[in-house]
Amino acid sequence: MPSRVWGRDPQEAFEEPYEYEVQEQFSREAGALLSNFYKLLNSERFKYLVEDKSPEKAVWLLAMDALDSLRECLIALGRKEHRIAGKQFRDIIESMDLAAYFHSGTSKSASSLQKWFDDEIVPHREYRDFVKQKQNAEASKHIAEYYKHLSRFTHRSYHAILAGYIRGKGGRLVHDRTSEIYGNAETSTVFLVLPQTISSYYAVLANLVLEYSSELSELVLLSQEEIQENFDMSLESETVPKKFLPRRWLMERLQHPLLENSHDE
Repeated sequence: MPSRVWGRDPQEAFEEPYEYEVQEQFSREAGALLSNFYKLLNSERFKYLVEDKSPEKAVWLLAMDALDSLRECLIALGRKEHRIAGKQFRDIIESMDLAAYFHSGTSKSASSLQKWFDDEIVPHREYRDFVKQKQNAEASKHIAEYYKHLSRFTHRSYHAILAGYIRGKGGRLVHDRTSEIYGNAETSTVFLVLPQTISSYYAVLANLVLEYSSELSELVLLSQEEIQENFDMSLESETVPKKFLPRRWLMERLQHPLLENSHDE
């Protein structure tokens, strides 16, 4: 059974942030899975020359780039370096969307591929336009909204930056890596990273890993059987149990008719 972090809603994770052992299990499982993916993608099966300008090479390069970012995000969150992780969330999606666009093999994507090999930037809107034509406007809109949401981390929106601060006395903002300075020498650093931030970022990362895994099959980099096999090898046999009751469940209990008058006694 896998960690409870897999597929978890980031808002729920934010509201219930103290399941540290659950997060640690996810970190072990995700680390093993991504390491296995790296061994497969960096194997002799994928051999390309510098002068090669094929879509297969582009897809592989972009998938490797996304994989590097996923692994770096996992390491960063283990160190409570959420800023590093957050800034890479959009990059992961951007790399995989671009890989999917080049893999599509349309005349427009082929033209964009050659521009990409000439070191020109291919904007994300080209992939969204492709999805709009291939699927429908609703699917393209959904991708745009998701991309916009992740861009808030990259472009350092107010709330993304605020996640790196806690409220001190009198509502003062205190940086989550505040240094304690005695005299002229900086002797130590106090780590005040909010557990809510780390918990929700782990949930975002888990969903990105799941999405990445599905894309590997769709891009014909790995088979579904290989992906499933590596999940089976990476997930632990027992799920670490939760230690705290969900806040929503507790509030429902407190609102139960049998408890309505209990606080008045």
